Amino acid sequence: MDTGGTARPPLALDESWPLVGRGADVRRALDGLAGSTRAVFAYGASGIGKSRVVQEVAEHLDEDGWLVLTATGNPALSAVPLSALAPVFARETGSPLTSAADAAELFAVAHAAIARLAGDRSVLLAFDDISVADPVSVTLVAQLVEASVLRVAATVRESEPVPDVLVPVATASDSIRLDLGPLGVDEVAELLTRVLGGAIAHRDVVELHRAAHGNPLFLRELAIGAWDAGSLVAHEGLWHLAGEPVGTPALRDLIRARLRGLHEAERDAVERLALCEPLAFDELARPGAAEALAALELRGLIRVDESGPRVRVGLAHPQYAAAVREAMPRIRALSLLAEQADLVASRPMDPGDELRVAVWRLDAGRPSDPALLARCAVLARSAYDRRTAERLAAAAVAAGAADAPTLLLHGEILWSLGRGDEALTALEAARRAAASDGADEALLAAIGRVQADVLGGDPLGTVRALDLLERLEGELPGQSAAIGLGKSALQANLEYGDAALAAVEDAGRRLGDGPERALLDLARATPLSLVGRTEEAVASAERAVSAAARADSPVSRRRAEVVLANVLVASDRLEDARGTLVDALHDAIRDDDEPTARVAELTMGRIFWQLGRLDTAARWFRDTIGGAEVHGPTSLREFARCFLAIVAAEQGDPAAAREHRDRVVAGLEQDSSVVTLADAWIDAAEGAADRAATRVLERAELAQSRGALNVASGLLHHVTRFGSRPHTASSADRLESLAARTGAPDVARRAAHARAEAEADPAGLRAAASEWERVGSLLYAAEAHASAGQAARADGRGREAAADLRRAAELSAACEGARTPLLRFSEGAEPLTPREREVASLAAQGLSSNEIAGRLFLSTRTVDNHLQSTYAKLGIRGRRELHLPTDPIVGRS
Repeated sequence: MDTGGTARPPLALDESWPLVGRGADVRRALDGLAGSTRAVFAYGASGIGKSRVVQEVAEHLDEDGWLVLTATGNPALSAVPLSALAPVFARETGSPLTSAADAAELFAVAHAAIARLAGDRSVLLAFDDISVADPVSVTLVAQLVEASVLRVAATVRESEPVPDVLVPVATASDSIRLDLGPLGVDEVAELLTRVLGGAIAHRDVVELHRAAHGNPLFLRELAIGAWDAGSLVAHEGLWHLAGEPVGTPALRDLIRARLRGLHEAERDAVERLALCEPLAFDELARPGAAEALAALELRGLIRVDESGPRVRVGLAHPQYAAAVREAMPRIRALSLLAEQADLVASRPMDPGDELRVAVWRLDAGRPSDPALLARCAVLARSAYDRRTAERLAAAAVAAGAADAPTLLLHGEILWSLGRGDEALTALEAARRAAASDGADEALLAAIGRVQADVLGGDPLGTVRALDLLERLEGELPGQSAAIGLGKSALQANLEYGDAALAAVEDAGRRLGDGPERALLDLARATPLSLVGRTEEAVASAERAVSAAARADSPVSRRRAEVVLANVLVASDRLEDARGTLVDALHDAIRDDDEPTARVAELTMGRIFWQLGRLDTAARWFRDTIGGAEVHGPTSLREFARCFLAIVAAEQGDPAAAREHRDRVVAGLEQDSSVVTLADAWIDAAEGAADRAATRVLERAELAQSRGALNVASGLLHHVTRFGSRPHTASSADRLESLAARTGAPDVARRAAHARAEAEADPAGLRAAASEWERVGSLLYAAEAHASAGQAARADGRGREAAADLRRAAELSAACEGARTPLLRFSEGAEPLTPREREVASLAAQGLSSNEIAGRLFLSTRTVDNHLQSTYAKLGIRGRRELHLPTDPIVGRS
């Protein structure tokens, strides 16, 4: 895939897409029809995949030797007797089906025709849209099923009942009902990856899943629309959406076709909802509205929400609104917006009503006064609707709001959307306005803190941001506590652990005991982790998460969860970190919180990297890079490139690693140990283990001198993985000193591994491997077992060596291409090929050979051959002994 965009679609997007996420439904239908089931009925919304499921069932049975007949219902022909079934018997030359005199003769003729066609084969009638077929055809099908002449697999249209004559068949104990729901996020990701020929960024999977509501047909049209609009682009080996999903004209025509035939009151309600949804039930006040809404609900065109104090109504699918708005005359839209705004404004309003009215009037070209717009922007931001908040804040500024608080608000919102340059412009305007108005210190400090955040969003901007806050600290002594918390975060980013913790503690002495203590807990967590007090760090972050749930908390839960996830990663609690991060990431994506989304993506990559899932980690690092390029901000892009270089080196590809490293902005090595680690891993992958170790030992000493003891311990552990025995001994000495100094379990774990490597102690290495496996770091565990195997062999204990090396091979098979020095130089274990690793990983996750074949575009026989080769190399008997972890589910619907 082109990493800088692509000039042509990877596949024919407008052709038939593969069936994904319906395997269980297909298997249930096939198992039933192979047994005593006479009928299968598939239900679900339009476009959900009913017809594809029935088609898949029919194709499987056809391959198994059944006679498969097909029929389709058509509303336009529903008054024509036998219009649905006549084509079924067209192959019967001269069939007297249509000339049968009565129902009994019709049944006899059809029975005889099917018998001639089928011979001794079982018969399936695959009937699409049976609920709108002509009554004569439906009655005949019911009779044929009841007489066991054939079995039927049929789709039932949304909001269309099963024809009365088929109700006994559909409700019988030997009938199966398949209720097809929307695809989940993971299934959407798999489907898009297969169609695009490459992975799509998780952020955009979530966005497309939300826009399509998991509907495969809508998803297809949105993807085609994005391609046609040029907004489906590739960065760093991943597809991304550069803009909001926009459907095709075909999708809009399909939606409009569903809306044709609406009565005047029904259309009025649909148009109002398209412009203003959701609306309270009593806000649809036109005469006949209640009856219209009832009819729309029966047709599945609206949804009714009774979860709050007021019953609210909205359109059933977000794409309905877009299609209706596009088809609506502009004058009509302006009239409805103004009318709805006036109606709501004529009643007592709560803040949410004020926000809605302000947005409607803005859309209608009648913006409210600047103060109201600014106040509503705050409300929209509080509701995490950042796009609306930015529109309102920008409108307030355009309407003449030149006060510092409004300009600050606009700058904050722009930054949260990843638009750093625009944010700096707004914030500078806010600073000038505050200075000229003689604003108080609190406002000036708030502006400065946001400016520092934005400056820190530049890869090399952390030092500039820190200089800004230190200057403000001198100018605004009364705000030193709040400024100190900002300084601490920047110092932590630069790996000054002692200074960061001192800044937090100094701020803590100045803060009161109110809600601000949550800010202190949150700010303290990262410095505590840096200095090696990891258990205290986790406890502090957990308190911040708990406090964020309170209404008066100045800390957002999402931000607190991201900090907690990072300190959990530093303490090797990887699954806890992943579980904490999933909801925070999806919340950030949903609310367009781009800075938080980028941090969450990078952290997810670090989690999988430490789990040893190298390909998955690389995917998340590419998500970070592409997200920064397309959505902003760029702050974490360079760190993600460094991690990509490390992953490539750990997979034994120094050329790819060097390519990633060469794209990192010059000068970052002064600020971060990750750059040094990338350089060292490239050295190690090229066979220069001593040079790699020397680099890292020097950086570890610098980190330790700054009080970043946890960073130092992580660096020193990497030295043990390069394969340089003398440097490993030095690393072990220093790790043991750090373990004694910090008392941290994670540091002690690294020290024990390093000492066992330095002394080539098989028992110690096995203990280290067991400990790494317990916390989920399978690559480290595989390396420890490989070293134990080498040490046991050197001691003449061949049986133990073979067992250790076999275990190393089993674990490394889960590590997605790992070829680190300790694994590469272990002898006696035949390595798996990349394809064998891929097949083995999917098999260990519980996928059948057929499912693996479909996902990897292989034949089932090829999959089975790869599995047999894998079993032989690993010395195991079958897939139950494939000791690979299941893939953690990241996506959620």
